[in-house]
Formats: sequence, structure tokens, C-alpha cells
Amino acid sequence: MIAIFSLAQKSVVIAEKVKRVLLAGGYDAELVCSEKISCSSADEKVKSVYRAIRASFKQKKNIVAVLPLGVVVRAIEPKKKTEDPWVVCIDERGKWVIPVLNGHRGANEFAMLIAEGISAQAVITTLEEPHPTSP
Repeated sequence: MIAIFSLAQKSVVIAEKVKRVLLAGGYDAELVCSEKISCSSADEKVKSVYRAIRASFKQKKNIVAVLPLGVVVRAIEPKKKTEDPWVVCIDERGKWVIPVLNGHRGANEFAMLIAEGISAQAVITTLEEPHPTSP
């Protein structure tokens, strides 16, 4: 399962597009939005996106967050590199797709897939992985 999070109204369009890209690729994805914004295609609306991210991480769901990276880092509690799910963050303008955790376990691959699907740029920082070409 891949949980996609949107906190702000301006990021809903990008989050919905990411969900379509992943579903079209055959992946199980859900959209989780703050109840404070209009997000008609949300699978779930939550009071606290911060708490929902933490819960999803503990449930071992992979995460795509269309919100500031700092919010994601503060929300998760990584335990083990070999067991934690991967996390990808997208800036709210939809320009950058950044693998936050476990690039080698899928985050880099999904960052590149999502970046291509939403016409953004993947920011790959690990040395072991191939780096994408510019869009």
C-alpha cells in the first residue's frame, strides 16, 4: 500500500495526479487529505495529517507526501533501514520529487516514476542508484 498525503489546498491537484499515476501502474494507492481542505477524491480525510503519516509509517505503508519535507521528517520515527517503508516527498508546487528514506528499497524508483508522471524532477542523492535525466 502507498499512502499519498496532502495538507494544503494548493497540493491537492498534484496528489490526485500522483494517485492516478500509481493506480495506472498497478499499485495500490490511497489519498489521505486534511479535513480542512476540499479534496473530493480522498480515500480518507483526517484531522491531523502529521498523525496520519506517523500511523501509516508504523503500519509499514509506503508514503508519498505532497507537503514540506520537514513535516514528514518530524512525523515519522524510523527504526530499521532494512525494515522501514520508503518515503517520497513532493514539494507543493509539484516541481521536485525527493526520496526521503530507503532510496535503495524503492523510494528512488518510485520518485523517478512519479516525477515522470507529473512532469517533475526527481532529486536522487544516493550514490548506489542510477540518477534520472532532466525532464
